[in-house]
Amino acid sequence: MEPLRAPVNELARACAHSADTAEWGEFLGRCAPVAALVAARVARIWQGTASSAVVDDIVQEVFVKLCEQERRILREFKPKGDDSFLALLRVITASVANDYFRRQYSEKRGGKVVTMLLDEEPSSMVAAHNDQDAQRAVLFNELDRKLRSASGATAERDRALFWLYYLQGLTADEIASLPGSELSAKGVESALRRVTAWLRKELEPRSTAAQIEPAGEAG
Repeated sequence: MEPLRAPVNELARACAHSADTAEWGEFLGRCAPVAALVAARVARIWQGTASSAVVDDIVQEVFVKLCEQERRILREFKPKGDDSFLALLRVITASVANDYFRRQYSEKRGGKVVTMLLDEEPSSMVAAHNDQDAQRAVLFNELDRKLRSASGATAERDRALFWLYYLQGLTADEIASLPGSELSAKGVESALRRVTAWLRKELEPRSTAAQIEPAGEAG
């Protein structure tokens, strides 16, 4: 395989079983910028800013995670569409970044850590730099509390879809292409419409859900 021409999905699968310098160099070159963008976004959510040092630390942790357990994530990756590894990488980076800031918060607050799912947004901000940050934190708290209270076989899945779309910025196509997803893009869109309508109803008369500005269009 010529690494400079190979799709990122093929690079990921090749690096799962290879220590080839050229392949890994190309893999890092393709993936690091994507991880850095997600890390910066999560950093701004937690801190209001994203320093290059913090972003670099998070990106380094992401690649350490990819190499854990003899590169288990890479070995178990099964492509679902072009560049689907990058969609998986975005979710992993968001998880690693949230863990990074939760650890910092835990150290400052006496060790209390709230466990969250891979794709989940922090329930509260570490620092509210202005009124808008504070309002955003309150909104996320309320939305996540409602999502956690939902019942039904798909409640937890719908909660994950909601945060992947509205917070992490993944499109319906990207969510559908994630390993383990059992929904088509249209199925993701349908689930998002349903859970958003449910939230809006649950939050009436304040209509808090109407304040949500999605990162993409759910159709």
